[in-house]
Order: sequence, then C-alpha cells, then structure tokens
Amino acid sequence: MPRCHASIIAVFVAIASLAARAAADVEGYQNPPAQVPTTPPARPAVPAPPALPADPVVGNWRGTLTSSSGTESAIVITIVKGDDGYTGSTNGLGATSDAPLKRVTVNGARVAVEAADESKLGQVALTTDLTAEGNTLKGTGTLSVGPQRFEVTLALQRRPRQDAIQPHVEQRLDYFAGRWTFEYLGAEYPPLSAGGRTGTVTFSRVGRSNFMVGRVDGELLGKPYQENLSIGFDPETRMLAFLERRSDGVELVSLASWRSPIAISFQTSPVQSGGKTYQLRRLLSVRSATAFDVTEEFSVDGGPFRRLGSGHFTKTP
Repeated sequence: MPRCHASIIAVFVAIASLAARAAADVEGYQNPPAQVPTTPPARPAVPAPPALPADPVVGNWRGTLTSSSGTESAIVITIVKGDDGYTGSTNGLGATSDAPLKRVTVNGARVAVEAADESKLGQVALTTDLTAEGNTLKGTGTLSVGPQRFEVTLALQRRPRQDAIQPHVEQRLDYFAGRWTFEYLGAEYPPLSAGGRTGTVTFSRVGRSNFMVGRVDGELLGKPYQENLSIGFDPETRMLAFLERRSDGVELVSLASWRSPIAISFQTSPVQSGGKTYQLRRLLSVRSATAFDVTEEFSVDGGPFRRLGSGHFTKTP
C-alpha cells in the first residue's frame, strides 16, 4: 500500500475514534447514570482553644526585658489577685530571689506594675505599663539602676499553670512559730529604723490563743540589742496585728492583711517625733515554709513613701 494511502487511513481512524468518544459523551450527558447518594466524610474535630483565666492579667509571666540599646534580660512577673486587690512578685531585677511588687494597678486587660530591689549597683526599680492579650503581656517602662534611667520594652508569655512557681504555705499563726535568723540592710532613720542589723527572733504561741510573743536578740553597730514583739491573728479574716517594743522606747503598732498566700501587707500607725509625723509600711514576701523577706518604706508628714531597707529571715531547726 502506498505510504500516502496509509496516512489517509490513519487520519480517518483517528477521526472515527474521536467521533465515537464524542457521541458517548453526549449520550452520557443526556442520560446520566443514576447517582448513588453517599455520606460526605465527617470533618475532623477542631480542637478547642485552651481556656484562658477569667482575669486576663493574673498568672505567672515569663519573657524578656529589652533596653533601648537592644540588651535583653530574662524576667518573670507573677500577679495574684486577693480579696484586697492585686499583689505579686518579680525575678530579674538583679536579685537572686523574687522581689515583691510595690504596686499593681489593674484596669481590664491593662496593668501598671512597680517593683524595686537592691543590687550590687544600688537600688534597681522598674515601672511599666503592660497590656494582656490572651497569653501574652507586652508593654513599655522605665528601669532605674541607681541614678541611671533606661527606657525598656517587655514581652512576656503566661506560664502553664503546672509550671508556675508559687509557695505552698498555709496562712496560719503557727507559720511564725520557732527561731529565725535574719539580716537587715537599711538606713538609720529614727524613730522608724536603727539601721542595718543581724540576729535572731523567736516566736512562741500563748497557750491555745491566736496570739504569739516574740523576742529579738541582735547586734546593732557592734552592740547587742533586744526587742519584744507580739502578734495577733484572726484566722477568719486573715488579719494580723503586730506590736513592736524597741529598746529605745519606740512602739510601733501595725495592721496587716494575709489574704494573699505570697505576701502580707503591713501598715503602721503614725509616730510623732521632732514635730513631724512618720509612717512605716512593710511588705512581707513568703518564700517558703522556712523563709520570708521584708521590704520597708517610710513617709514623712504624709509625703510619698520611700525605700527604707529590706531583710531576709530563715527558720532554723
């Protein structure tokens, strides 16, 4: 067969095949086969987002504090809500342990925090305004180290509940029972403080009552000194009354709230001396069953409170 005839035959075969396929498609379109209903596959369940705390700012927040020069430091801020408002602590201001927050002001998802502690370079203070969005807490603030001030930004993440570091101490009078050693670093500021001192303080319960008596045996400027103390505690309201009788004749009466498991806030009655009115306030930070810290501030004639000193107490066997 000539080659041209074979080519023509191949073309006709291809055309016939296409025509047959087109006819089959038309028939299928006009008389489609019966469709068997099928159940669509179930959509995979979407996991529920993790539940957020009812209070957007409460929690244990961990992240970085970044200066304007780009230097980063790790920081942890813990915020707790009690019957008297918000309290908390921070770790990252140059101290080896947590420092209590001096002020926590909350407005919805916004929180203003102020903290201070002592370091080898002097007093370190942080003031910051933060906003919570889900499990993030971000904002700006000012970090002061001695006379120097730095603008900083904070970016924090809420820690999982099981990772949050919280002291597990029952709020009861017997927490203070026993012998404690202490070291206090601070200024000499009569009539509120005699200055830096060390020693021991021993508390014992009065029978089965809600009162304790205590005695301080310490060293001040190289000389021994003593103080007598009394504590009263109401287990229902978790309020404390604290009386100090100092060797110089000064008596300080304080009322305190222990509604927060990590801190006790003390406010003393005003003291008159030299024609001026002095007032002391303390924050006792509960570290564990055998340790607590005390931070003191003072005010003169109703003025702003300023740092006076701080002490560390450790229970001995």
